Amino acid sequence: MFTIGSRTIKTAIGAMVALVIAQLLSLDNASTAAIITLLSVQSTKKQSIDVAFRRFSACIAGMALATLLFEGTAYTPLTIGLLLFIYIPIMAKLGLQDGIVPGFVIIMQLYVEKGITVDLILNEVLLIGIGIIVALLVNLYMPSTENTLRKMAKETEENMKLLLLQLSRFIRKKEPVWNDEFEIKTTNCIKNGRLIAKRTVENSFSRKENYYDQYFKMRSQQISLMKRVIPTILDLPSTFEQSNMVANFIENMALCLAEDNPGNELLEDLRNLKATFVEMELPKTREEFETRAALLILINEIERFIQLKMSFYEEVTEKKMKE
Repeated sequence: MFTIGSRTIKTAIGAMVALVIAQLLSLDNASTAAIITLLSVQSTKKQSIDVAFRRFSACIAGMALATLLFEGTAYTPLTIGLLLFIYIPIMAKLGLQDGIVPGFVIIMQLYVEKGITVDLILNEVLLIGIGIIVALLVNLYMPSTENTLRKMAKETEENMKLLLLQLSRFIRKKEPVWNDEFEIKTTNCIKNGRLIAKRTVENSFSRKENYYDQYFKMRSQQISLMKRVIPTILDLPSTFEQSNMVANFIENMALCLAEDNPGNELLEDLRNLKATFVEMELPKTREEFETRAALLILINEIERFIQLKMSFYEEVTEKKMKE
């Protein structure tokens, strides 16, 4: 389906406004203001401010260098080539790459005039300023991502729940072949959620980190734990009493998986399970020994899995109490 995003709408409106302002001020090459606005509208407020600074700096530096070379030598294509040999590496070294294109546009306008005056410099500075300021103003509006993030959090939990239930069945040997579908879906949900959460943070100047930024970071750490331990379980030689105990716990954990569940009770149940393991008879066969060793590795990782959620919950609760 053909859709028009908010950034496209803001860019179109911004370019139009910049062009109108430049024309009302009777500036030469008024279209340049619209071009700079088009180039300066970014995905986040932070990016817009960073790009605005780099482009303004690069344009001013370009005008200074052009004045020095054009007036010091001649207005020729050879001078343009020499200027670019100097201009591009300097801008790259200073981290101002984003300003090379608009800066060169300004340079070429000075070249076309064949003579640099104070009025011409003022005209170009105004064009740059109008283009950048209009871009910053239209970027003040950013659509809310709250509903999207909430939906992605629920989708992440649902896929993670299905992954844990699959792991539980696999430990019981009720699934002969491991399907990594839910592992991939969970990873993708977390990745997309972190990208949107990061953009949300960059659109807020008052907070360094928001709830969903922390949430998806926590889920990312959890899925990393699962990815690390799953290969160990795939090679379980057989099932024993301990296998069913661990499978039951994982199944219960999956059903309890929720954004608002701190995990305290799950951690207590897991530690009770570990204590029960200690009291049980030692393995009688090599096969049983290997199975129980793999299960022990698994429950240790699950303990860290739960502790990550508890730490997240405590941190969020503490922040709410301070607000």
